Amino acid sequence: MKTLQQSPALRAAFQEKITAKKSAVHQEIHQALGDSTLGGLASFMYEFKQAKNQFKGSMGEWGVSAIFQCFPDTWVMFNNALIPTNKFSGLTEIDHLIIGTKGIFLLEIKTWKGSFSAYNDKWKRREGSNWVAVTTSPTSQSAYHQQMFAQWIVSVVPNLPNNCVYAPVVFPIAKWLGVNNCSVQVFQGVPALLQAMVSCPECLSEQQIQAIASAVANYEIPENTTPTPKPIPKPKPIKRQNSSN
Repeated sequence: MKTLQQSPALRAAFQEKITAKKSAVHQEIHQALGDSTLGGLASFMYEFKQAKNQFKGSMGEWGVSAIFQCFPDTWVMFNNALIPTNKFSGLTEIDHLIIGTKGIFLLEIKTWKGSFSAYNDKWKRREGSNWVAVTTSPTSQSAYHQQMFAQWIVSVVPNLPNNCVYAPVVFPIAKWLGVNNCSVQVFQGVPALLQAMVSCPECLSEQQIQAIASAVANYEIPENTTPTPKPIPKPKPIKRQNSSN
């Protein structure tokens, strides 16, 4: 399988959005806690948690990425692919975007440990003898990715077959999963995912694979073509003439 990359400019634009989001969170923290020691500690803990989650995710994604090298050279993979959303200049990130004869796979890798249950995209984590709600739903997130990518790709690569975009969620190291009636498929372990991918029907030609890969690799954020409205000039004061008798 070939591994391709997107432009550094696109990655830089996405990083700017991430930095702006972090700055907004820090601002909220300082507005709530001020510039006290507690406020500084809260900001530090936020950054530490972000770095820890990113490291764990990167390690898990690297391991999964290595496994997919067994696919044919006609297949293409993007790691941490950026795809457009329906918001202007919006981007969302996919852990692994794989394009092959079996279809387009937007993989969401969750290196979560422990036991989890999900029903109707609402997730819970087992903590001791209790089940605690998970704030972010990985299946809802993947369903959103699937919708955004499908809308975009059919607009740039015509005549693609219906239902060729898959967005599975993979838990490589979870102890137990109980999933029912969720928007996308969920797999416990990479072997189950590989089996499902191989079982998908052939639906894309090599020419379509290349066209889709080229569209992803060369994607650029569109410029804002909406004309900036000109400011309305203030009305000039009307000079009143003194009336004469």
